[in-house]
Amino acid sequence: MLFAGRNNRDSSKSLSHFARIVEEILTALDVNLQEARLDTEQGYGWHFLRGSAIIEIYITEQNGRGYMQVLSPIIHLPETGLLPLYRRLLEYNLQLTNASLGVYLDVVYVFNERPLQGLDAAETNTIITMVAGYADDLDNELLNEFGGRLYSQT
Repeated sequence: MLFAGRNNRDSSKSLSHFARIVEEILTALDVNLQEARLDTEQGYGWHFLRGSAIIEIYITEQNGRGYMQVLSPIIHLPETGLLPLYRRLLEYNLQLTNASLGVYLDVVYVFNERPLQGLDAAETNTIITMVAGYADDLDNELLNEFGGRLYSQT
């Protein structure tokens, strides 16, 4: 465990290390950090647009363990035709790398959650890039096939 036996000050320092890595990646992607930063109760958060998709990144601690979560709410569920949509989401889940699809509060998400232990800058960059790419591709694809509406147009 990354944070086992450490006090909160040490955990915050570790979280800030990962936050710096994320900000370096976002800077390389030409994301304006001042606009991207999110106020969070604990940890760090950012959001930015990739095409028509909103990408959110969080570095947090839960139960003494640090996590990075990258997610994108892509579409609101359509009112009809849910079974074929759910089937397609499951089919995509077998094809995605470093990402999954899920539904929460009638919104389809692309997401990845990973413990910070062992996470390096290259893997962080890969996760952010892959989730963002999938979200930007799948939002329009799912919308065209099943209806609903883009989350970013809410």
